[in-house]
Amino acid sequence: MSDVELHLPPDVVYVGLARLVVTAAARQSGMDSARVEDLKIAVSEATTNAILAHQRVEVAMPVVLAFGPREGQFQVTIQDTGPGFDPPVDDVDGRDWTKEGGLGVTVIRGLADDVSFVREKGTQVNMTFAVGFEDNGNGRG
Repeated sequence: MSDVELHLPPDVVYVGLARLVVTAAARQSGMDSARVEDLKIAVSEATTNAILAHQRVEVAMPVVLAFGPREGQFQVTIQDTGPGFDPPVDDVDGRDWTKEGGLGVTVIRGLADDVSFVREKGTQVNMTFAVGFEDNGNGRG
């Protein structure tokens, strides 16, 4: 299966739709239930951050999710056209949790097998999850 794209209006009422569609595709690709739950939370956090970024600057452009299986993994990219931000480092003690991405970015980093943030015309969050239940060295399947 090639990547599927989902274009969502920048409104938090669509977070559930994003979560439902992405997790259905992940299940179809063979991802086990525990990893689907991790994916569900990470997609919710990243989609919410993207939508809130649009709302803060009143951008009406859609938030775009691209997702699909690739080489034993399930990849998700969430792209917004908001002003972008520098994701916080993993310094939990010194972090200001009121800033954009706050706890959500930490949650995403903890759940995805690999995650990257690309700032260009907005922010792009790239997440990768193992499809089957295999130990990938970080205790996650």
